[in-house]
Amino acid sequence: MNSEFSTTNKYHRSSLVTRHSSLVIFLVAFAVYLRGLAPSVATIFDDSLEFPLVVHRLAIAHPTGYPLYVLLGKLFSLPNPGQVAFQLNLMSAFFGALAVAMVYRAGTAIFSRPTAPRRAGMWLAALMFGLGPVFFSQATLAEVYTLNAVFIAALLWLALRKKWLALAFMFGLSLTHHRTAALMAPALAVALISRYPLHRRAGRRQLWRDIPPAKAAVALLAPLILYLYLPLRGAVGSLDGSYENSWAGFWRHIMGGGYGAAFLLGNPFGNERGFLFYAELLQNELGWWGPALAIVGLGGLVGRKNWRAPALTGVAFGAFLAFNLQYTVNDIAVFFIPVFMILALWAGAGLGEVLGLLQKIPTGAFRETPLQLIAIFFIAALLLWRGATVDVSRAGNWTVHDFGLDALAQPAPAGTVVGILGEMTLLHYFQEVEGTRPDVRTIAADRDDARRETVEKLLAAGETVYLTRELPGSPAEWHFSAAGPLIRVSASPLPAPNFDTAVGAAVTPEISLAGYSITRPNSHKTPAPVRLTLVWQVRQSPAVDLKVSARLLDAAGNVAAVTDAAPVHFAYPTTRWHAGETIADVYDLHLPPGAAGAFRPLIILYDPANNAAEVGRVELPLIQVE
Repeated sequence: MNSEFSTTNKYHRSSLVTRHSSLVIFLVAFAVYLRGLAPSVATIFDDSLEFPLVVHRLAIAHPTGYPLYVLLGKLFSLPNPGQVAFQLNLMSAFFGALAVAMVYRAGTAIFSRPTAPRRAGMWLAALMFGLGPVFFSQATLAEVYTLNAVFIAALLWLALRKKWLALAFMFGLSLTHHRTAALMAPALAVALISRYPLHRRAGRRQLWRDIPPAKAAVALLAPLILYLYLPLRGAVGSLDGSYENSWAGFWRHIMGGGYGAAFLLGNPFGNERGFLFYAELLQNELGWWGPALAIVGLGGLVGRKNWRAPALTGVAFGAFLAFNLQYTVNDIAVFFIPVFMILALWAGAGLGEVLGLLQKIPTGAFRETPLQLIAIFFIAALLLWRGATVDVSRAGNWTVHDFGLDALAQPAPAGTVVGILGEMTLLHYFQEVEGTRPDVRTIAADRDDARRETVEKLLAAGETVYLTRELPGSPAEWHFSAAGPLIRVSASPLPAPNFDTAVGAAVTPEISLAGYSITRPNSHKTPAPVRLTLVWQVRQSPAVDLKVSARLLDAAGNVAAVTDAAPVHFAYPTTRWHAGETIADVYDLHLPPGAAGAFRPLIILYDPANNAAEVGRVELPLIQVE
């Protein structure tokens, strides 16, 4: 009786240590992610910009729709609905920390008796996984991969603990989030078969008794009801309008809209990746010693009588690796997160083996050194190494945020901005979530011909039109002028823009600098960029396409900041300038952090087709930068 009580007591103590360690790991990881968290929108051309607007509208995300993510995102955004992007970044950090804690729980569940060396090894596994640059980058902005990692780690843990009904529910729920969770199916089947030998009648009977088919089916299928979110929000639709609110459209959307087949059966972006690419990816994420420890750990697991853990993790590893090697998307690194997770678990098992051997040394320093100190040494070395070599923090990254507000500040009242979908999504976010410039009309058109056709119709209707970037093939009779980061388009010469300082100096025989203005656009950067708005006066159309080099010179005459570009944000070649027109041209000059004092603007026109030969220059009066 005493022996039974002692065994039970040891089990409860071990379980308590595991739970407390999980909480500590969660808090440590969450604190690290908070320090690197993006403060707002951080990208333009990927899903982390789409999701904040989708969540705000309760719209439909790109295939597969991500209903669970959108609903959880709405829940996370409720405390601060005016800053949805930040709240979703915070959600990624929360689920990232939870995934790291779940990796520890799954790691300790690999062993029937998680001894102190094994728990210490799994501390390393969890932190090695959580501090990897790929996973860290996804834990600091609005993305789906940290929640997917929670599901993968939870599925491993439930399978190892043989909690079958909970496993069925979690697997079904994972399918409402990211479809790659389906790659866990072979591993989960192996775990089930290893517990219930289905080739024997007794095994099948035991399976039906332990896992009633009806309950298992309900647990698996009930979470899929979340996909009803799509038809229920079909009237709102997706940001790009691709969702069709019909049975065929619904099915096409949740099955990936053809994306999977395109990247598995083809290579639309022409990505060619060899062994060195994957080796470098692995080394950057886990270091050279991570895979080495993983080999030791996997060997130790295979050498034990219980094959359930190595079979489960091995099949899962093989499924994800085989898929990733065939998948040709650009951002393939994020799809390797489950692979990194399993390698980290094996590495943790390997460190547990090493610590266990050190603990058994009969003499020497290790006998006198507490095992906890050895584990702390390994973990501290990991943290220091990661801190020295990994720089993926998004803290203070306001670049995209500032660009969006700057772009919206430029149009005249009731002006129209035409751009590609990502740029328009950024402007929509500020208009709808933060209430910035709702009077500005925005139109998304990804293809050059679609943008050109849209601009032609707007100009014909007398609209004031702006572009977010140059438009190849725009008609020769159009006229362009810069407005901050935007490009004003007109069917007739634009009126002379206002400027603060007159110059009236001829820079080339064809072009004069009528004047200029110097402003400091709102920016979180220190110092804020110096915006130089030049006003060109065209005497006659130049015979060659010139470029502009705008510079700031310090007191010693050294170049402190420089921007080289074709005029009007590359939209208006000088050979298309018309005699008599005045053109506003904008250049943002970024001084290094801490720069202050007097600087002299220098403007150079040069011919890029003639070895960058200078054709004219003008120096402007000194300006003070604080």
